[in-house]
Amino acid sequence: MRKNTSPLLVLALATSFIFYSCQKTIDRQAEVSEIATAANISKGNGVVPYKFERINEHNFYSQGWKEQQVNIAGTTTIFSDESEHVEIVCGPDNDTDPRLIQGCVTMNLPTSGDATLRRIRLRRGGYSGTLLKDLTELKYSSYVVNNAPTIMVLQVDVTNDDAKDFNIFFEPRPHFQGAGYPPVILNTWQQWDALQGIWHFEAVTISGLPDKATIAQLVALHPNARIIDTPPLGHNGEGVRFTIGGSPRPNYDNTIGYFDALIIGTKNEQHSTLFDFTCDNSGDQ
Repeated sequence: MRKNTSPLLVLALATSFIFYSCQKTIDRQAEVSEIATAANISKGNGVVPYKFERINEHNFYSQGWKEQQVNIAGTTTIFSDESEHVEIVCGPDNDTDPRLIQGCVTMNLPTSGDATLRRIRLRRGGYSGTLLKDLTELKYSSYVVNNAPTIMVLQVDVTNDDAKDFNIFFEPRPHFQGAGYPPVILNTWQQWDALQGIWHFEAVTISGLPDKATIAQLVALHPNARIIDTPPLGHNGEGVRFTIGGSPRPNYDNTIGYFDALIIGTKNEQHSTLFDFTCDNSGDQ
């Protein structure tokens, strides 16, 4: 992650991809109590109370966020703990919640410029041990300029041995969610309700799992299924992550897009937490 605008954005402009600057600003960051009160008043208009965690380039790492890049050169997989293709930027303006401060994360996969590039990832720890049955809300927003939306991945432990038994991933395109699911609309912010979506299984080390399931169906099979953080070795690491890239590769080549407004709610919290990426240094320093 770098402070300056990524050259890929300049390339996007040069190749006629549409880029919008954020217009939304506020004079100061609202206190959590202010946000919750205002939300309660406006609840009839579809605005719900959240605890806001503002993340900017200064507190990105201290707030538990990490980035990763995966390159494959021949038979060698190379993992890097930083990537110039993951960056907090000022745009496009996210209108999925009126309380969001300007800013979001750009997540790009310029494979035409780097044939070895396979995945870029954004990780968040701190939810290790959270039971899937205790999740009350799991949403995020994406904005696709070219190709693929951001994918959400959870590392899951069902054997209670503090090790990952498999990953589940939520991909919001109809191919993964089924006929009738809302299509991805380019150059538009869309909010995805992953808790109600279909999740696919990967890196499975136990038997008896289907190819795909809802969170509720997985919990019915394994009531103690939980998110697990693991040592950051290879593809493992923090239990919550967002990624661009996968197989077949053409489904993700040259993706240009943005990610913002992750919402995670659990039964032990009065309000869900909304993680808001900001480019104006409004978060805690």
